[in-house]
Amino acid sequence: MSFLTGLLREAAGGGGGRRVLVYRAGFETLDELEPYGVTDLDGDLDGAPSAEEKAAEVLVVARTPTDVRRAATLQSLLPMATRVVIAVEETPHWYTAPVLSPTPAHRWRSLTELRVYRPERAAWVVEARFSKPTPAGRTLAATARAFAGHRMDAVAAPVAGLAGPGAAHWRPGDPNAAPAGVTGPLPDRFGARGGDLVLRTTDQDPPPWSGEETPVDRPVAELMSWERLGRPGGAGILRSGLGDLSEPQTIPPVDDRSVNPVGFVTVPSLGMADLSVRSGRWTITCEGRTLTAFGASGCVTDVDVSRIRQARGVRVDWRRGHSGPVAALRVVTGLAAAGVPLVCDAVPPWAGALGPELARLIASVDETGLADDLEREEHSVRLRREALRTHGVRSRWEQLGAPAAPAPLTSVLLATRRPEMVRFALEQMTRQRGAEFEVILALHGIPSGHPDVAGALASFERPITVFEADRATVFGAMLNEAAARASGSFLLKMDDDDWYGPDFVSDLLLAHSYSGAEVVGMVPEFVYLASIGVTVHRDQVTEQITNFIAGGTIFAERSAFEAVGGFRTLPGTIDAQFQHAVQAAGGQIYRTQGLGYILRRGNVANHTWREPIGTFLRRNKRQWRGFRPSALMELPGEAV
Repeated sequence: MSFLTGLLREAAGGGGGRRVLVYRAGFETLDELEPYGVTDLDGDLDGAPSAEEKAAEVLVVARTPTDVRRAATLQSLLPMATRVVIAVEETPHWYTAPVLSPTPAHRWRSLTELRVYRPERAAWVVEARFSKPTPAGRTLAATARAFAGHRMDAVAAPVAGLAGPGAAHWRPGDPNAAPAGVTGPLPDRFGARGGDLVLRTTDQDPPPWSGEETPVDRPVAELMSWERLGRPGGAGILRSGLGDLSEPQTIPPVDDRSVNPVGFVTVPSLGMADLSVRSGRWTITCEGRTLTAFGASGCVTDVDVSRIRQARGVRVDWRRGHSGPVAALRVVTGLAAAGVPLVCDAVPPWAGALGPELARLIASVDETGLADDLEREEHSVRLRREALRTHGVRSRWEQLGAPAAPAPLTSVLLATRRPEMVRFALEQMTRQRGAEFEVILALHGIPSGHPDVAGALASFERPITVFEADRATVFGAMLNEAAARASGSFLLKMDDDDWYGPDFVSDLLLAHSYSGAEVVGMVPEFVYLASIGVTVHRDQVTEQITNFIAGGTIFAERSAFEAVGGFRTLPGTIDAQFQHAVQAAGGQIYRTQGLGYILRRGNVANHTWREPIGTFLRRNKRQWRGFRPSALMELPGEAV
């Protein structure tokens, strides 16, 4: 980090006895900063400068954007300053510049200068100057939001109290958290107690807590090293409630907003890699070189994931080495959440905190099962689903005792002018699992009493609203009418003749949660060409911000749908028009994996998207005679 020395010299060169406070996150040591006195935001913060103090400058140095998010959890602890600099050593290639978007509240009125620049190829620096001392944590939190696409950054659960060294690992990316000393109490907040559920990291004998809450105690990282556990009496730590590793809630969560499937590579350029302990650190090596080495805590960052994306898979070596069980479990859950294909011979008994299903999945495939690109991606999707839903931040706090958030309702907009397809379309909805939804069925020029329609409706047991639209009503207007009848917080446009896997809706909800995009969908990766009886698997890039998703998979926040006025009242091209409007308004569209969707292509005259069949025969990874769904569709090959 040669550019750091320049930042420090610039700060110290101001003269006049200027007070410069330096903080670090994600670095266990940083030699060039030591002469300045550094506060480690991942360490013991007793004795750190208080938020009421004032400084000429606050400099926060983070290794990755993941570390910035964790530091932002502690933003209320940073002092006042007139100059704030946030420096990030490395960012993944898909990250854009962290351009701050200050809120219009009075807290930003003293801002006089804002500079964002790249001092080195993968590094970013945010520099803010104020006309009077301003809480430095606000700039830190705004930088974390900028890296996350300016989505409101909080965890939908009661206010979390955090105490003890490294406690922010349990609540990454939540600037609303309430930090406190290891003995408490939480500071009051606007006349009320500072938090609702307290997580405290402690040594083997937790000190008394002075607050009215009863903290949930978890061990500091050093306590759970194999070296410490191997000492006389160390086995008692594992038998105690503090060191019990049998449940997921006993290890810190994955920061699922930064460690997730974004950037997944469907056709990797490297072979199998190995995860093992080297020099006391869990390390991934491949073809004779080190791809990444994880920190002692086992925290996986977005940069770690970026470095190993080209590996076909990772073999997990569970042998002890000099790390500890918590670090090992954190590395494995983080990699699984990112969709890294993991394999191992057997999961050790002490790794129960993975959860039984994730442990089963990791051991269910050997490296020969990853040789095929499609089977490799199917294994990746199964891993990421389980890891994100079991080890994400919101899930972990619910496991710790926070009230479970109510499942959001998705309103499926289903329009048809073909009565014979109604039963098929509703069967695709009957298969859905893991999501709450309702169906808004728009009958385009056909009566609800038609025998095919009436029969299909009689056998459908999910919530459904049916209305008839005149055949002269244009497609876009009809879908807007359907949306007006919907009550869900999400709107999902589906087609009447395409196939949808049983996790289709839940996968879109999951992608929405980790991507932060207002609109999510899939790409027509699998297409069944009905007129010639051929299934094609098209070459598509997934798990990225994009400008195109398939019309039969458009999943939108209701607020975003209403902000752009819904669909244009046109007979066709409404999907492309809607996506263009969202992007023009500043929204983002995210394309997740497409293995749970098959586009049916029949006679061009029967489709609003009238692309010739030749389009689907180009840029294919492979093709098969007959109907060939992905295994994630859970359909027999002959189900056409």
